[in-house]
Amino acid sequence: MTRPQWIVALVATVAVVAGAVALLTAGSGDAGVALSSSTSRHSVRLVVDSPRAGTTAIDVEVTGESSVDGVRIEPAMPHMGHAVRPATTAPAGRGRYRAENVLLEMSGQWEITVVVEDARGTERVIFPLLVS
Repeated sequence: MTRPQWIVALVATVAVVAGAVALLTAGSGDAGVALSSSTSRHSVRLVVDSPRAGTTAIDVEVTGESSVDGVRIEPAMPHMGHAVRPATTAPAGRGRYRAENVLLEMSGQWEITVVVEDARGTERVIFPLLVS
C-alpha cells in the first residue's frame, strides 16, 4: 500500500469509527432519535420514536422552497440484504408527516430513506440509524 493509499485508508477508518460512536450514542436508551439533512430544495428532519427492533413510529418534517405532494419512508439494512415494505405517511400538520408501525426487523445498522415528492420531482435523503 502506498503512502497516499494508507492515508486515505486511515482517514476513512477514523470517519467510520466516529460515525459509529455518534450512532451508538444517539441510539442508546429508550429515547427517540432525531436526525436532519437537506436536499437541493428541502430540509428534512427525521424523528424515530424508538430505535429498537420491532415496530416504531417515524415522524418527518419537511421545509423548503416548494410544497410537498407526498413523503414515503423506505427502511433498509443493506449489509444484510434486508429491505422492508416502504411506509406511507399521513399528514400530521403543515410540513409534517407520520408513519405508524414501521418495521425494523432486527438490531443493527439501518438506512432510512425519506422520499420527498413535489411538483419538480422526487428527492431522496438517506439517514443512518442504529437499531438496538
